[in-house]
Amino acid sequence: MAEVKVPLEQKIATEKSAIKLVMFGDVIMAVLGLVFFYLTNSQAILMDGVYPFIDLVAGLLTLRVVGLMAKQASQSQPFGYAIFEPVLNFIKGILILLVILVAFYASVEAILHGGRHIDANIAVFYSIIASILGFGLAAILYRMNKTAESSLIDVDLQGWLVGGILSIAVGLSFAVAIWMESIGHSEWVPYTDPVVILVLIMMMLPMPLKILKDNGLQIIGRTDNSDHMSLLQKEVETVFATVPYLDMKIRYLQAGRMIYVQVYIQMESDFPFDLNQQDALRDRLFQHLKRTYDYLSLDVIYTAQPIWVARSVGEDTVQSSS
Repeated sequence: MAEVKVPLEQKIATEKSAIKLVMFGDVIMAVLGLVFFYLTNSQAILMDGVYPFIDLVAGLLTLRVVGLMAKQASQSQPFGYAIFEPVLNFIKGILILLVILVAFYASVEAILHGGRHIDANIAVFYSIIASILGFGLAAILYRMNKTAESSLIDVDLQGWLVGGILSIAVGLSFAVAIWMESIGHSEWVPYTDPVVILVLIMMMLPMPLKILKDNGLQIIGRTDNSDHMSLLQKEVETVFATVPYLDMKIRYLQAGRMIYVQVYIQMESDFPFDLNQQDALRDRLFQHLKRTYDYLSLDVIYTAQPIWVARSVGEDTVQSSS
């Protein structure tokens, strides 16, 4: 049975609903984090409260970006607003990394000055609430993103999933602190909170680094996805199977959900191939690719000179410099 394609309007509406849900969750987590920090004096819980507040501010920007990306290209913005998506994700990655670095500094300082006294019993109760909220919201976002297929939601989903895992880790660590105090090793309890923070940092660090890498590559215009190229190669070869072309090169650039595709086709100079035939094949390829890419910009360039096909991927530069 063929997979039913979700209309673009439904994807955008679902994406906006998911972003608003994330913002609502951020408000709850920020309030819980600040309240329980006041009750427990735990920097681990404070970090749980500060990050949602930052994410809430980013959520306001995200709603604006989603609205812009729905607009068409214009004279002042000839390539549309797609670049805003990886830029926003990159900013989110920087904010997450900054929170981690501040927490690292505070934890090291606490360890060097005798640790930090906390109320571990209340902290365990907080971790249970936070983990339920984190996993619950991550599950909802996962289902919504099956419809929206949004990298913005995917970044938020990763954040809430990691948050749920970290909340469980915090709860277990504070449970250990309670146990240590019960067996007469209370002198180690003040070190529990900063040590937990350092462990959480080691667990969290790969997430912002991956976000920065993936979106940074898109911002600088570097393509690094073999799946995209394989699909493009297959679709182009299918559409042009009846055309006796001499050479063909494909290049693409992804910026967020937008993909820019250029196909260079070398033909025999005397091959009977009028503009109507060229446009028909171009339109057919566009329709094929639109089944996969909702946000697509396609150029198909026909030429009889091999140099233009080679230049499309920089091959003539390589030859001339050798």
